[in-house]
This record gives sequence, C-alpha cells and structure tokens, in this order.
Amino acid sequence: MLEGIRLERGAVSSHSHASLIDIKRWNGIEGDLFDSLLVYQNVPTASSKVRPVDQPNKMFSTDHTLEIIVTPAAAGLSCCALYKPSAIPRDQARWMLEEFDFTLSQICCNKSGGMAVSELWTMSPAQTTLVRAASSGPEVALPFGLLHHAFEALAKARPHARAVEIQDRWLSYGELDALANSVASDLAHLGVCVGSRVAVIMDRCLEFPIGLLAALKVGAAMMPLDVGFPAARLAFMVADAGVCAVVTTRRFRQTIVDLKLAVDVVTIDAATPKSEFVPSACHMATKLDEAYIVYTSGSTGKPKGVPVLHHSAVNSMERFGGILEIKEDSRVFQLMAIGFDGFQADMWESLSYGATLVMRSEDDLSALSTASNLTCTPTALSLLGDPNQYPQLKVVAVAGEAFPVALKDLWAPRVKLFNLYGPSECAIMTHGSRLSLTESIAIGSVLPNVHCYVLDDNHRQVPFGILGEFYLSGICVSPGYINLPEMTEDRFLVDPFGHGRMYKTGDLGRLLPNGQFEIAGRQDSQVKLKGYRIELDEVANAMMQHLSVKSAAAIVKDKTHLVGYFTPAHVNVDALRQCVADQLPVYMVPAVWVGLDDMPQNSNGKIDVKVLQSMDVSVDVETLETDVELKMATVWANVLGVNVSEIGRQSSFFALGGDSLSVVRVIAACKALGLALSGGQMTKEMLLWRVAKAVSTHRQVDWPSAMAPEATKVSVEAEWPHVVNWPSCVVYPVTPLQAGMLYATINNRRSYVLQNAVHLADALEAAKFEAGFKALVQQHDILRTTFLTTSTGMYQVIRPDIQELEVPTVAVASLADFLEDDLARGFYTTDKFFVRLTIVNTDKGHFGVLTIHHCLYDGWSMTMFWNDLADLLDGKPLPERPSFRHVVDYIQAQDTRAAEEFWRSYLNGVVVTSLETNGIPRNCLADSSDQPLSIDTTACLSSLSEAAQTLRVTVAELVKFAWAATVRKYTRQNDVVFGQVVANRDIPVHDVD
Repeated sequence: MLEGIRLERGAVSSHSHASLIDIKRWNGIEGDLFDSLLVYQNVPTASSKVRPVDQPNKMFSTDHTLEIIVTPAAAGLSCCALYKPSAIPRDQARWMLEEFDFTLSQICCNKSGGMAVSELWTMSPAQTTLVRAASSGPEVALPFGLLHHAFEALAKARPHARAVEIQDRWLSYGELDALANSVASDLAHLGVCVGSRVAVIMDRCLEFPIGLLAALKVGAAMMPLDVGFPAARLAFMVADAGVCAVVTTRRFRQTIVDLKLAVDVVTIDAATPKSEFVPSACHMATKLDEAYIVYTSGSTGKPKGVPVLHHSAVNSMERFGGILEIKEDSRVFQLMAIGFDGFQADMWESLSYGATLVMRSEDDLSALSTASNLTCTPTALSLLGDPNQYPQLKVVAVAGEAFPVALKDLWAPRVKLFNLYGPSECAIMTHGSRLSLTESIAIGSVLPNVHCYVLDDNHRQVPFGILGEFYLSGICVSPGYINLPEMTEDRFLVDPFGHGRMYKTGDLGRLLPNGQFEIAGRQDSQVKLKGYRIELDEVANAMMQHLSVKSAAAIVKDKTHLVGYFTPAHVNVDALRQCVADQLPVYMVPAVWVGLDDMPQNSNGKIDVKVLQSMDVSVDVETLETDVELKMATVWANVLGVNVSEIGRQSSFFALGGDSLSVVRVIAACKALGLALSGGQMTKEMLLWRVAKAVSTHRQVDWPSAMAPEATKVSVEAEWPHVVNWPSCVVYPVTPLQAGMLYATINNRRSYVLQNAVHLADALEAAKFEAGFKALVQQHDILRTTFLTTSTGMYQVIRPDIQELEVPTVAVASLADFLEDDLARGFYTTDKFFVRLTIVNTDKGHFGVLTIHHCLYDGWSMTMFWNDLADLLDGKPLPERPSFRHVVDYIQAQDTRAAEEFWRSYLNGVVVTSLETNGIPRNCLADSSDQPLSIDTTACLSSLSEAAQTLRVTVAELVKFAWAATVRKYTRQNDVVFGQVVANRDIPVHDVD
C-alpha cells in the first residue's frame, strides 16, 4: 500500500492544479467530497532575528469536520487538530489525534514492511482500556436467587399492602400470594415441576398475575399470552414451547378447549384460595432455570420463543426497580400489552419493591391519573397529551423506540424521565439513562453484570463515538431460541472477550467518551431506493430532532417514494423538511410528508408500520409560478423521464429519481436554454422553486487564461473605477485555490487570516521594521495584490507600487484586544491590500503586527518572508524570487481534458467518507470549545525518517498513510477519502521552490 502511495504521488501532483469544484463536477459528486483534511507542513526554518511572538488566536475556524496539521519539530512531529464542535465532540477529536500518533508508532515499530494493513486497525492501548471498561457493568451479587422470591418476602412482611388492582378490584400481597399458592397446588398435582412450561392465557385481569406466580412457585417457566391473539398463533406458541399446562379463567376456558392443544387446563379466579401448596424437591428451581418464556415476532413475522433464566430476570428487575425509584408507596401503571415482556417488567419491578401494580382496563386510561410511575413506548407517550393532566405521575420511562426531542422536552421538566433499552433476548433491559432538557438523548451506561460491546463486522470493538452493532453479554443473555438451532447459532455467539456467549442485537449505536451509549436504529432498516441506500431509522431520527415533532416514521411507498410520517399533524412541513435536509444527504429527505394526529400503534405499543404502509398517500403537486420554474420543470422531466405534470414547486430532484449523472445532464440542458446553474446549487437547493430562484440570481463565472486581455481589464475597471490606478495595473484570473479561500472570506471576513506579532524594542526599531515591510511589499508583486469580484469572474489585480500602503500606529490596552479587533476587520474583496502592518503600542511594549490573507502566502513562503525581512533589517540585499504570476500562467495553460480524465479515473466509484455523527444530532459531550488540540508524536523524528527511508517513501507519505489508517478505524471503510493540502512546489515552473 505504501508503494501505491509513492507511485501515485507524481500523477496526483501533475493534476493537483484542478479546482475542487471541477473535480466534484467531473465526478458528479454532490456535497462535500471529504470532511477531513491533512496538512503536512515541511517548511524552511525562519531566521531567529525576526521571530513572531506566540499569541493565542481568538478564533479557530474550519470548513471541515477535522483538520490535522502536521509539522516536523525538534523531537518528532507536532500535530494540531482543528475541528467543528457541531460535527464532532472534542473528546472524539482528541482520541483521533491519539490514534493517529499510535498508528505512526506502529509503523515505526514494523518498518520492515511485513505488517498487514489490517493490524493497523488495533486501537491504542489507552483507548482500548477505556472502551473495555465502559463496555462492562460492575459485577455485583444478586439479592435473590429466583424472580418471585422478593415478592414472597414482601408478602410475609407486608401482607395487607395493596399488590395489584384493576378498576375497583384489588388484591393485597398476602392475598395474591395465597391465591398463587392455591393454583400452584393444582399445577403440582398435574405433575408440573422444574423444567415444565406453563402458558397463562387470559385477558388483562387480577387472575393474570396469580397464574404467573403459580407457575414460578412450582419451579416451571411461565409463558404469558393474551387470549386476544389469533387462535393459530396461540396454538403454534403453545405447541412450539412444549407447554404442559394452560392456566386460564372460567370466561375463556372454552376458548382454550376449542384450540385443541392436548394439554391440561387449569381454571382459576380471584376468590378464596382452595388449598395450600407444599413444594417438593422437584419444585425447587435454581437461578439457572427458566423464569419465563416470551415470544417475539422479529423481522420474519414468525414468532420466536425466548426463554429467560431466573438470574437474568432478577438482575434486570432488581436494578431497574431501583433506577426508576419504585418504592412501597409507588403506584405503577401497567400500560403495555400483557403478552409481551413489557408487562413482565411492570409486574416484577412493582412486586419486587412493594409497590402497587395498577392494571388498566382494555378501553380506559382513567387510572393513570392516580399513578406515580409509567413505562411505555414513545409512541404511546405521545398520545397522552399534556403531562399536566397527570399530577400524580412522578417517574416516566420510555423504551422500544427512538425518543423524539420534542417529546423529551415536553415531559422532562415535569417528571423524572428515563430512556431504557434492552432486547427480549437479554431480559428486557440492559441500559437506562435519565434525560434532561439540556442533554442529548442516550440510553445510559450498561447495567451491572452485563457487557455491551459496539463491534464492527469482524467483531472488533470500535473507537469511542463510532457507529457499530450492539452485542450483549453477561448474566442477561438467554440460552437461545426455542426449536430454532440455526437462528440461535447465528444470533448467540461466543463472546471473544471472555464472558460466555453474546447476543447479536441487530441494533446500531455508539459508545460515547463519557461512558454513555446511543442508539442509531436497526441494521435491518436499510432499504434501497432509486440506487441509494437509505436507513429508514436514520430518517425518522432526523425528523424527531424538530422541536415540534412527537413521533415519526419513514417508509418507502410503492417502491417509488420515501414518505415521512409525523405527529402532530400541524407541524410546518417546510420547516420539517429543512430540519431533515440540514442533517441528511439529499436523497434521504422524504419526497412526501404526511402529518397525523396520532401515530398508529401495534399491540406492543410501537409504531405500526403495516398500518402506515396501507394508508393511501397522495402526492400534492404545487402549481408552478414563474417562467423559470416552468423551464426548470421541463428540463427535469426530460432528463428524468417523468411527466412534467408530476413536478411541482416543492418537488425534490432527488426524490423524483435524480442522481449525480442526471445533475450533469440538467446543467447542460439549462446552459442550452441560457440558464446558468452549477452542480453545487442543484445539490444544495434540491427543491424546484429554490433551484429556479438560484438560476434567476446566479452570475456565470467564466475564467480566462493567464493575464487578462485589455478588453477584460477595461471591463473590470468599469465596475471598479476607483479601486486602483488602472493604467499601471496588471489583471490576472485567480487560481482555483485562491477562489475557494476568497469565497470563504466573502462570507466571513475572518476566514484565512493570519496574524503575526513581532516584539519591537523601541520606536527606532519600529521605524526600521516598517521600512523593511514596505520594501518587501514593493519587491514582491504578490504582496501588492488585491482581489475583485466582477460580473465576469474573480480577478487578482497587481498594483505597480506601494503609494497607498499605510502603516498606522495605535495605542491599546493589550495586544490581545488589538488582535481580536484586527481579526474581526479581516479582509474583503476591494481592500487596497491583502496584507497590512500595524505598529501597536501597549503598556507591555511595542509590537509590529503583520496581518495577511492566505491568498498571498503558504507555509513555505511565509518563512521566506521573515528571512527576507531579517536580511533587510541587516542591510543585506534581497534575493531575486520568481513572481507568483508564473504559477497562474502554468495553471491556466494546463490541459483541462487531461485533468478531467485523470480525476474521473482516480475517483471512479468513490464513496464519501464522513467522520461526522452519522445522522444523529447531539450536543457535544464534554467541552464544546473550538480551541485546537495538539500533541507531539511519540515516535521521534529520527525514527520516522528511518522508517520512511526503509519503506522507500517520504515522511510526508508515511504521515499520509498513517492518517488513512486512522480514518479507516473511525469509518469502518476500507476505501477512505480525505483532503490533503500539497505545496505543489514540484510543478515545472522555474524557481518555484
């Protein structure tokens, strides 16, 4: 691989004059091609006579998620990282810098070249230690051996306390225990014991927990089933699990008989107990026996039986009962469907802590007004309305779905709000986190006795902040699926970190540097639409970042449209569309938006996607208003092969089936119609009315070659007659790199501004310093250059002299104050000069402050600047240096077709590499400061040089390879893309170096 980097150096360098805009246009790339930038600055040493003092810059801005600036130093390499706090947390940027250093050290230690690239995946020892520590909960002893033991202890200690109620009926702990013992006696007479499985089939009633408890008392596994399930489903689950007995009520006995299950049926009611239960040895279960069986549908739709062991259930119920602050006076409202494990959580968290389980009736939620605790799905919570309706509610927990920000912000100020996570296969719950208004939504840290690994496709732990799949291990893991050996083998794997077996959840998420976990969605939510891979959960998550959205879902309708559903219905669609567009690629923004008053729920309280699929969705086509909109719609229709009547003002080009190639065709068709449009505008604006508006206001840039002809100069002068002395000026086009920096400066005066302060002994030295500066500006035409934007393009104008160059003297309280004001002034097109010197007098001394725009220099030439200034101050003659105009001449003379052919080939099939947070907006976790991070490499410069020499590459290429390996760690992609700033001092221009 290093050999490949070495060989490609010449080819890339020969075509590096091409602008990034052209490179992206040639390859049909929308948006950013890369979001990390590597700068290797191997510059000459400046004279010690003139050396700028160290001054902290007040503002560090970057156009990329992460920029790494590497400079050779005395001991090794000095590495500085600039980053966007809005895109990457400071902690993650710091860890990336540490991993880069570790990778360099690995290469130096294996400089023989025999090291496999895959070995560079290894995280640094420091990060590995922290990741593994955060992946495991503490090991603690369980307070009880079996799930029902806590309840039985409470039944003895507080027999008269209310245990369970429904409407106007209730049972105390003592009554519930006695009735369960009576039913256990009946089951024991039927031969039910340890190893047996008992199905409890009825509706939501007082008898339901009696039957569940009775099964546990005889050592059997309980299997809660809702009698409302389809008969075929009930019959399948009972047969599949090998149930030996069914417990039901008189009301449903005939229903069970009609199923023809060929098992014993025990009928119970909540009347006076009939008999006592005296357990035998065969009824004494252990912590490794099954506590309950729950059936989940999964992605196949076929129910899968999941046995949960006693110690697994005890660990979950005991821990989360405490986390959710369930106490003896708590009233826990039971909202979840009784046939799913959410009911188990409600029941056992309540009965293990002495609380009252408040069971709702089938059609009445009035009892919620008396409850103190509630656990439900976010969808169900969104239907409850204003939290003020429930003054007794103190603790609310959500689980099972992504939690919308708007819903969190509605409830967090009024109750203690928790976000829970855990699959049925791991005893319902493995993570939990309290949520607040000021923090992002996470699922918290891992439960005691549980391990959660975030792994890549090769079962390697990924670094902090990187998306991977959740694997759960420890006491929580089920033995496997009932009668599904192949699926069990596929999902329940050997734990490579030494904790028995681990469960492959299929959930995507990340471990954050603060030890919290985040969920990103399901791995199986990925669909393909019009050639694009789309994560539906990611789209829904983006919608839920809108502050008014309480629930959201995304589906593909009729294989042609991405549809976004949201509640409440009154959310402004334009604002929601923009919210999503700000977070996701254009092809992941829904084409159709459907607002609902309530989101449909399935029996488990989650969003019912099948109902959404069945809804009739109409695509409203808003009437075109202007001639340009009609022309643009006609172009789109011809390029995409759709009827123009299907295109409205709000139509999205990419939702209609557009892609990168069709963007190029649209631009060509627009040009034929006299409409000026760029690929970047198409990608950014996306909606027809916005694209049309951009066309209406866009001014075409037409770059000339080399020195502008007289006619062009006259034209520029006509637009800017008072800027310079035009007859004596020279006009040149700007280079692609200069253009990019100038556009950034137009939007932000501070962009690409360098400030250097030099300490001056006295006024005499200040005068000499000023004279030397002016002589330098007079000597080098690039320092006499200003920049203008015109209707025909952007130009650099070289002044013949320095007559209008001023060097002011100012008195200020501190140098820092001046630097801040000076930076705010920045530069702007039409400024007379893009370099200035100010003599600054403060109480602490005199300073010469040089302020210069990056369009005039690079790291190499700034060293020349200071060396030349030192020579002038020493009275030495200045060396002859070539004009930058020769570089412009070279760039303009290059064969554009050859450059296009190279970059098309070089980037063929490229996939953009992103270091950002993968579509999950969140606050930065630790320090939101944008101050740079810096480290000195562990490997010394001599070791790096020796390794580079051994591997037949330069140190710069070694650095490039190490950064590529680091980006690979953080993106889980074998092909990585990042930008690299090159000096281009090997181009065929005389004395360019």
